[in-house]
This record gives sequence, C-alpha cells and structure tokens, in this order.
Amino acid sequence: MLKFVTGLLMYSFIFPRAYVAVVPKGIKWIKDHFYDEIPKDVKWARGYQKFLLGLLFCLEVFLQSSWSAWVAYRILEYSMKAESYKWGYFLIGAICGEAALGYIARKEENVDLWVALRSIIPMGLLIEFVINPRFLDTLFGWLANISL
Repeated sequence: MLKFVTGLLMYSFIFPRAYVAVVPKGIKWIKDHFYDEIPKDVKWARGYQKFLLGLLFCLEVFLQSSWSAWVAYRILEYSMKAESYKWGYFLIGAICGEAALGYIARKEENVDLWVALRSIIPMGLLIEFVINPRFLDTLFGWLANISL
C-alpha cells in the first residue's frame, strides 16, 4: 500500500504542474500564430480555424484522459494484488487522480463550455475506467505497457 500511495502522490503532484506549465502555453502559441483575423474573401479559413480548435480540444482531452487511464491501471493493478483493503486503493487512487485533474481545471482561464468539457470528460473517464476495465483496455490498452 505504501508503494502505491507514494508513487501515486508523487505523480499526482508532478503531472498537473507539468501539464499546466507546458500545454496551455503551447496552445496559446498555436492560437497566436495560426488563429488570426480572417479576410472576408477567404471563406475556407474559418473552417480551418474551427478544425484547428477541434484538434486542440481533442489533444487536451486525450492527454488528460491518458492520466485518468494511467491512474485507473495503477488502481486495478494494486487492488488485484491486495488481499484486504481493496477499497483503500480505489479511494486513494480516485482522490489523487481527481485532485490532479481538478488542479488543471482550476488553472484554466476564460472558462466556457468547451473548457469545462475538457476537464469533465477525463474526470468522468477515471471512474468509468475503474468500473469497466474492458473499456479502459479498448481505449488505452497501450498504456498498460508503460510503467513508471
């Protein structure tokens, strides 16, 4: 249990801070360089900008959902080995995983529907992955081979 708690706490502090330090700045840079005023005679540019924003949204949801999947794998891995107190792994894992995602959500600026969805989807997926491990294997089966 100690190895599980210390590892999860350590990564729960590292992941959100690294995410907040890197991803929003990178997305801001992309928006600054590729999301300019559109001349009225260039009609395809509006579609290009919406497509780019959709890709950025999917990228952020994927990164945060990867965190949820990794936490779910850790919860399932350690709880299957445990002889007693399996619920403790689920409780501690859910708290650490959701806290990291909550930290990322609190650092968001200009919150609107899409920003909220970027945070809500991975938070819900963490619980869904623990409840239904086959769904986890379908989406993030490759993540099981990565060990930290």
